[in-house]
Amino acid sequence: ALPNNFGASTANPASAGLTVVPLFHAAWLFAGGVALAQAVWLRPSTLLIALASIAVLCCVAAFRAQRIVWLPLAVLWCLLGVWCAEMEPHPAPAPAVAALSDGLMRTVEGTITHAGPVRGELEPNIDEAASDAPTQRLDLRVSSMEIVNDTEDWQGPAEGGVRLTVRWPENLPAQSDPQAFECGERIRADVRLLPPQVYRDPGAWSRAEYLLDQGITSTASVKIDQVKSLGPVTSRSFACRIADWQQASSARLLALPAAMKRLPAILRLSKEDAVMLAAMVTGDRTYLDHSIRVGFERTGSFHMLVVSGLHLAIVAGCLFWFARSLRLPRVPATLITIAASFAYALFTGFAVPVQRSLLMITLYGLGRLFYRERSPLNTIGFASLCLLVASPRSLFESGL
Repeated sequence: ALPNNFGASTANPASAGLTVVPLFHAAWLFAGGVALAQAVWLRPSTLLIALASIAVLCCVAAFRAQRIVWLPLAVLWCLLGVWCAEMEPHPAPAPAVAALSDGLMRTVEGTITHAGPVRGELEPNIDEAASDAPTQRLDLRVSSMEIVNDTEDWQGPAEGGVRLTVRWPENLPAQSDPQAFECGERIRADVRLLPPQVYRDPGAWSRAEYLLDQGITSTASVKIDQVKSLGPVTSRSFACRIADWQQASSARLLALPAAMKRLPAILRLSKEDAVMLAAMVTGDRTYLDHSIRVGFERTGSFHMLVVSGLHLAIVAGCLFWFARSLRLPRVPATLITIAASFAYALFTGFAVPVQRSLLMITLYGLGRLFYRERSPLNTIGFASLCLLVASPRSLFESGL
């Protein structure tokens, strides 16, 4: 225990609260600044002058009036939230691609940045109709597009992201295996690009904004005979390799029902069980159809099918327990747990809930190494503050 003259009993109650969980208070004040920036816009020059003045005031209060130092600190964190929110670049449609997303048939060339698995059916959404034909979702980084006007037709340079849904014929023979496209492959496709449709109802989820966050400006559905490969994959990015590992792991889990046919019925996994297991372990929700989703959505437990903080915490806890069971020293066991948690977070897509959990696990593990008291509020504040500094707009996302 600390001596009385160093404890919180002699300090101002407000400043004592800040001292106990400073990161938690910093996080909610920063979030308040982000929210304030949505309603009030301040000139950057005014903000800089205010930030400099408040910072000087904090230094003066720290030396001359420690009892009220919490007040300028609170204003400083709030202004920092406003500054970060106003300085954050907002995703915008690629001008060249958006201008040519008019529904006309155009030739598009580019490199596949993400290739989903081939599905046997496609559920309806606001952009695509339902279909029983095999389909594959491709994210394409466009390099050139066909430009057509009254006098000429030529292939001009363009930059932007496009999401394609490639369809195979519905009467495809059962024994034939559709040749899937690969991440990193260059292709040429004849498509009719359109901007994503959105519902205008207040508070409705915007698919257009969701796709913009992923760098996607337009979408299109195309038949397999309208897509041509421009050659084999010569180089693969790290993101492509991670996506391949995720899909390979998901495919192994989906193959479990067939491999367990000889087991007693009580020990077998059904197709639905394997789909849910793949979603919970690898983060691959490709095969979660409406019949599986609806029950979880109605009970408010759909987060169980999404790799989130809970899943990463379970993985980290098991890893740390296993490392300690092998009698590894504290430092190696903690560092291995943090490194493995980071690798698993990347493997599952590095979504916002997973980032939050990874930051909390990291702070908790490092705090143990230095024999620090573990404060749940401080840990939550640290994770929230890191996420909000990196992307203030995430304050308005459910994943935060």
